[in-house]
Amino acid sequence: ATLLGRKLSRPLVYLIAAYYSLFDGRTKRLSRAWLTRVHGEAPKFRSVFRHIMTFVQVTLDRIYFITGRVTSFEVTSSGQDHLAKQVASGQGAILLGAHLGSFEAMRASGQEEHLPLSIVGTWENARMINALLSSLDPGMSAQVVHAGGDPVSLALTLRERIESGGMLAMMADRAGPNEKTVEVDFLGDQASFATGPFLLAAVLKCPVYLVFGLYFEPNRYELFCEPFSERIVLPRGNRQAGLEEAIVRYSARLESYARRAPHNWFNFFDFWEKPD
Repeated sequence: ATLLGRKLSRPLVYLIAAYYSLFDGRTKRLSRAWLTRVHGEAPKFRSVFRHIMTFVQVTLDRIYFITGRVTSFEVTSSGQDHLAKQVASGQGAILLGAHLGSFEAMRASGQEEHLPLSIVGTWENARMINALLSSLDPGMSAQVVHAGGDPVSLALTLRERIESGGMLAMMADRAGPNEKTVEVDFLGDQASFATGPFLLAAVLKCPVYLVFGLYFEPNRYELFCEPFSERIVLPRGNRQAGLEEAIVRYSARLESYARRAPHNWFNFFDFWEKPD
């Protein structure tokens, strides 16, 4: 990909997508289930192929974003002024995204605008791709905060970055192992969402923004940023109700963006499966 460039690497994208679309039964089944839910009818093969191909292309494009080879992309943004004003205020904030489209495109845009970003997450299920990306951009490791370590040390690190005016970017659509969840309506059924990002925002007492980077063929990325909450407050007498209210609002906005670009949905598992 780095030798040939994006245009000449496109046949590889089609080849990989064709393989999974034809031979990987689990991926096909999960893609069909998602597309049926979002469209209200069973998808044709070309829609499943397009869904998988979108994931392959966005994954490949991460290499170009992280190495700064972005001239082949058409990138538009909406709401980025919110983040510029937030940085100017000197107060840190939390940016909530999802496994919808490209978070790498959002990160690259933030680097261009010199936003003080820290990416918070657990990386055990993506060691190979993250090792590759780190080798392409060694400076990326300074932006990453691993959430799987000592919780006290993690809390202190995150508070320090917020107090210094930093922005903590994290996904809020998946729950980690043993993480507490809340069930709310999402696309007509109850789905489990992690409470951790919203509890963290309440503890750090900072503004929260939603960020999404949606991909459209053949080379267009549309970046979105919108204010979510000036501060998440959990009432002492009913913290659970406060959490549910915040997560309901998040799931509603996630659903809106997912409907706008359904082939950008990259949760290839049963999102509505009830946890044990």
